[in-house]
Amino acid sequence: MSTEEHTEQHPEQQDKQKDWDQRYRNDDTPWDSGLPSAELRRVLAEQNIAPCRVLEIGCGTGSSAIYLAGQGFTVTAIDISPTAIETARARATEAGVEVNIVVTHIGGYESPAEPFDFIFDRGAFHCIRKVYLQGLLVLLKRVTHPGTRYLTLTGNSDELSTDNMPRLRAADLCSDLEELFKIDQLRAFYFEDAPDLRGPLGWSCLMTRRGG
Repeated sequence: MSTEEHTEQHPEQQDKQKDWDQRYRNDDTPWDSGLPSAELRRVLAEQNIAPCRVLEIGCGTGSSAIYLAGQGFTVTAIDISPTAIETARARATEAGVEVNIVVTHIGGYESPAEPFDFIFDRGAFHCIRKVYLQGLLVLLKRVTHPGTRYLTLTGNSDELSTDNMPRLRAADLCSDLEELFKIDQLRAFYFEDAPDLRGPLGWSCLMTRRGG
């Protein structure tokens, strides 16, 4: 298992790192089922996405990254929380898979030698866009190539529960991302990693990086 640590931060992200890390240290992570994303698995199968170079943004404790590595993908996984990353590293070792796991914030992640072919995030985009959208778009542009697929799973403004998950309209995804990505599929889904673990309503947005 390969690991890296990028600690230099933009000021606007320092408090966010403390907040997220505190939640992982307190085990206050209702979004973490401990299972790989069912929606990710559905999209991979439906779209016939073969093993390739993958970046997961906001990997948390590594469930989906470990699943991808087990399916033959070459995986880099990043998260702002050192506590989450420590757990992800231990889980990857236990699973016997190779994952390049990096503690970093969006602005501090260095471009890889080769761009990624597939990007995945489960709930990272809808959090980051509130505080650092431009930085996230810069990252997405420099770590991808024309034709890279990007699957983001976000909160949905039609969700009626009173939890604190950020909620987006379909129009928000379009306005934020359509300049860089062509939207191939946008569908409502439930954050449901197993049949008995139904979560809130979300958006599943699969895109392809535009040329140029």
